[in-house]
Amino acid sequence: MPQDSAGSRSDGCSCTHRLHDDYAWWEIRDYETEMRELEHLHLQLRLHRHLCFYPFLSRALEYVKEAGFTLDDLISSVSARIRAKERVIEAIRTGVIQRPVIGDDTQAQTELLSYPFARILVSCIRDSYLIRRYALAEAKGAYKRLIEDLRSDDSIIHELSEDLGIHAEFSPNLVLLPFTDYLRLTANLRDKRWKLVNRSMVRGKVRLGMTEFVRIVQEAMYERIVKDLPLDVPDDICNSLSEHIEHIRKELGVKRKNLEGLHTPPGGDPGSYPPCITNILNNLKAGINVPHSARFAVTAFLLNIGLSVDEVIELYRNSPDFDEARTRYQVEHIAGVKSGTRYTAPSCATMRTYGNCVGSDEFCEKVTHPLSYYRLKLKLGK
Repeated sequence: MPQDSAGSRSDGCSCTHRLHDDYAWWEIRDYETEMRELEHLHLQLRLHRHLCFYPFLSRALEYVKEAGFTLDDLISSVSARIRAKERVIEAIRTGVIQRPVIGDDTQAQTELLSYPFARILVSCIRDSYLIRRYALAEAKGAYKRLIEDLRSDDSIIHELSEDLGIHAEFSPNLVLLPFTDYLRLTANLRDKRWKLVNRSMVRGKVRLGMTEFVRIVQEAMYERIVKDLPLDVPDDICNSLSEHIEHIRKELGVKRKNLEGLHTPPGGDPGSYPPCITNILNNLKAGINVPHSARFAVTAFLLNIGLSVDEVIELYRNSPDFDEARTRYQVEHIAGVKSGTRYTAPSCATMRTYGNCVGSDEFCEKVTHPLSYYRLKLKLGK
C-alpha cells in the first residue's frame, strides 16, 4: 500500500494516530486491570473486616489458616493478647462483647485473631460459668452487629444461616424455618411466644419475622461458640499467659461475689430455702436458662417471703434470654402490682409434675409446699 513521506497510509490513517490509538487502548486495558485489582483488594479488605465481626464463621478459620498464622504467631501478638483479654473481661462485666469500630486492615486482623486467643484464655481457666457467659457474650455481640449490618446488606444473614446449618427460606420480611430446626434452636428460649403451638406454620415450616429469626440465629451462634470449649490447651501455654489469666480470675471472683450478694429481707434466710428453690437460684446465678415453670416458681416464692419486684428482677440479669421490660412485666404480674392478686408458689406436687423437685431432704417429707418448708425450717432454726 502506497505511503506518503510522513509514514501515513494513503487511506488517511497515520501511523502516529495508530500508535496513539494503540497506546490509548493499552492505557484503558491497564486502567481496567488496575481497577479490577483494586476492587479485589477492597473485596478482600471488606471480607477481612466482615469476618472479624463474626470470627466463629468457617471462612474466618479458613482465612487464618490461609494467611499462615500459627499458634506461636497468635501468642506473640501483643495486640491480639490485649484485645482477647478485653473480650473475656467484657463478657464477665457486661455480658456482651461489643464489636469495635474498625479503622483499617490491621485493626480488623487484631480483632479476628483475638477471638481464638480469647478461647484459649477461657479454656485455661476451665470454669463452666465463665465458658457459658463468654460464649453468650460473643453471641450477643454478634447479634447486635448483625442487626446493624442488615440495615444495609441482607447477604450476611444468608451466609450466617448457611454456615450455621440453618435451613431457612427467605422472602421479603418473612423467613420460613423447618420446625425441626426451630425446636432445636428455641429449646432455651423460655418466653411463651416461642412455643411451637403459638407459631404459624406453612408446609411444616415456622413463619418468622426477620427480627425473630435473627434472635434464633443468636442461639445458633451461641451453640457454635460454646462448642468444644474448653479447648485442650497445653500447660506451658497456659503458664505463659498467667498474668492475663490471673486478671480474668479476679474479675470472675468479683462477679461471683456480686451474684452471691442477693439481698434478703429481715427474717429472710437463704439457708432455709427448700432444695428446689435453691437449685433454681443456683442455675440462674450460673447463667443457665431455666424453664418457664421454674421461673414462675422461684419468682412467686421470693415475692411471697418478702423480696421486692426489683430484687427479683436482678436475679434474671444473668439469664441468656434476659429482657428487662419483659421480665419486669412478668414479675409484676406475679406480684399482683396491677391486679392486686399475688400468685403463690406452686405446691410440691406441681413442682414434681414439672420436674422442678430436686434433692428432697427430711423437711420435704413433712410439708406439701415450698413456702411451708421455708416457714418450718425458720421456726426450727435449722
